Amino acid sequence: MIKLAKFGGSSLSHEAQFRKVKKIIESDAARTVVVVSALGKRVPSDNKITDLLYILHAHMQHDVEYETIWQTIYQRFVEVRDALQLNVPIEKELEKIIQMVAAKKVSVDYLVSRGEYLTALLMSDYLGYRFVDAKDIIAFHYNGKFDTERIALQANAAYKKYGKIVVPGFYGAYPSGDIKLMSRGGSDITGSILARALRVDVYENWTDVSGILMGDPRIIDNPETITEITYRELRELSYMGANVLHEAAIRPIQEVKIPLNIRNTNAPADPGTTISSDEKCTTYDITGIAGKKNFISLILYKSQMSDEVGFLSRTMQIFERHEISIEHVPTGIDNVGIVISKHSVENNLYELLDELKSELELDEVEVVDDLALIAIVGGNMRGNIQLTGKIFMTLSQIGVNASIISKSAQELNLIVGVKNTEYEKAVRSLYEELVRK
Repeated sequence: MIKLAKFGGSSLSHEAQFRKVKKIIESDAARTVVVVSALGKRVPSDNKITDLLYILHAHMQHDVEYETIWQTIYQRFVEVRDALQLNVPIEKELEKIIQMVAAKKVSVDYLVSRGEYLTALLMSDYLGYRFVDAKDIIAFHYNGKFDTERIALQANAAYKKYGKIVVPGFYGAYPSGDIKLMSRGGSDITGSILARALRVDVYENWTDVSGILMGDPRIIDNPETITEITYRELRELSYMGANVLHEAAIRPIQEVKIPLNIRNTNAPADPGTTISSDEKCTTYDITGIAGKKNFISLILYKSQMSDEVGFLSRTMQIFERHEISIEHVPTGIDNVGIVISKHSVENNLYELLDELKSELELDEVEVVDDLALIAIVGGNMRGNIQLTGKIFMTLSQIGVNASIISKSAQELNLIVGVKNTEYEKAVRSLYEELVRK
């Protein structure tokens, strides 16, 4: 069995966290592939190394003094090395970086990637594993897409040669060898891509939470942890705000059915949440509740709309032209609702309304801008009439009107729209009824 263990910045913030990671790795001989993020915050008021490197690059570009920032970065890595009594010549690596900065011969991608690079050097020495640079494994085409064939060849060659490896996350390289960063949170993607390439048995994502919660802890007191969830359910919850890992990290392992286990570095005995392609029987009718505030519903009215071929297509083209993502499209006979985020139209709402009215020859457009969406997600919802009844009965009992009701074709989720001011009350009541009763 092969397990890939990815550790985020909170798991690697200082030497005490490194010791926890080593204990976790040594407790299971199957954990032979390790992916690391850059050093994270030690305390809430602290800075992530990645953030400091971005700031350093900005200062370099605008000829602003950066010595204080650099000294903070320098000291963080040296302190971890010295506290753990490692042999890594970290000063030499740091000196190379600052010389490139001084000469302005460093790209933002290269500079920021050094956070993961240096962290991986320290971790590989601490574990006694082989350091393998991500630029030698994670290959990109020049169009920015992953070269999956090359990644598989390079990853398997490195693993076959060394057996136990540590790879920095968050970056890879173009065919030229130039460093390419991923989007923020990209170490999750590195872990996923590498897990797929090596066809590992389990991808463990170690962070500072013991898995995915069934509800938002800012609204619900001590929500339950989801023990098992499908990739499809996770996608639904993530889309509505339940973000635990980078969304782009899901597809590579989902396609080859590698299970993902989200674990807590600070509570390694907790089983966390296992995500797989297999639907399992669960204790509750639902898997979780998530949601977001600040949506707008544009309700388009037009007589004989249902008889007009291509009406929806022309409507979608207008939103596409404005690069506005559509969240939901509840429809009637002579009306259609277009639900979008308020943020997406904060600068061009009136221009958009004018275009919709004139190009679609609408009778009327109604704007509902006090809208929050709540998603109740779970494979057990399929055909469960009693559950659907409970949801609407609960909202009725607390005096909350569902202005939007949308159920997915696969009956994996039910989305209801409520007023922003009623959002927390509705989420709390639904959780109490569907989970705690």
